[in-house]
Amino acid sequence: MGSVLALVSAILFAAAALLVRRGMQGSNAATATVISIAANLVTMWALAFAVGSISRVTLAASLTLLLAGMFAPALARLTYYESINLIGVARASTISNTTPIFTAIMAVPVLGETVSWRLAAGTLFVVVGLALTVRPDRSTPTDRPWAGVLLALNTAVMASISFMLRKLGLRMLPDPAVASALTVTGSLITLLPYVLLRSRVEPLRAEGRAMTYLILGSLFTTAAFLAYFFALSLSDVVKVTPLSNTTPLFALALLTLFRQGETIRVGTVAGAVVTVAGILFVVAG
Repeated sequence: MGSVLALVSAILFAAAALLVRRGMQGSNAATATVISIAANLVTMWALAFAVGSISRVTLAASLTLLLAGMFAPALARLTYYESINLIGVARASTISNTTPIFTAIMAVPVLGETVSWRLAAGTLFVVVGLALTVRPDRSTPTDRPWAGVLLALNTAVMASISFMLRKLGLRMLPDPAVASALTVTGSLITLLPYVLLRSRVEPLRAEGRAMTYLILGSLFTTAAFLAYFFALSLSDVVKVTPLSNTTPLFALALLTLFRQGETIRVGTVAGAVVTVAGILFVVAG
């Protein structure tokens, strides 16, 4: 069940990405992130009070989950959106989705989880498949390519650290609803000072229909975030993370379905095959 929920979260994140991309045409990365985190916060805490066990919250669990939120989603989303502006969606997605590699490396010493050869092979297959599917868009000019690459790589590392902390927090507080609410709260704590400082240079804005797309995207992101947390509470992080990081593959499928994607290339088909093979390895592991 954890594997299924991880894939569901990937699909929902893909749908959210398409909506946010439309909204960004009349907005900016900071605005998109603020709206997303705000929607996450309201929804998660409402759910936590409705079905969660607030009384089970401990100081250690709270601090761990708040710290996890400081790394991701807030800062991870900001650096990801900024990397898209610098190097394009394809290259940013490819680099930022190296998260499974960092997660697998850290999960063994930090969480004491076991990485079998199937999980290791599956993780590599998924990353290679995503790299083939969303090949770098060499047509996107930028005078700061390395800045975009480092921002996307930073997204992967921060997300990996956050995943480790979330899993540790769930061990102390096995309640996905409350845990996700605390994590998003940590993101808000980090995001607010950044937004206040950034607003002097680039104010928050949402023109035309941008707000509608951003709000819809935030709702999909919230559902995806919750699905991921439930998956993490049911399965090991080294199994959940590679599956949840198939988001670019589903995004490509949705773009093609709604006739907004690029022409399907041989590399795209090869990437899909390799990714599916990786998913099978991960599930088998």
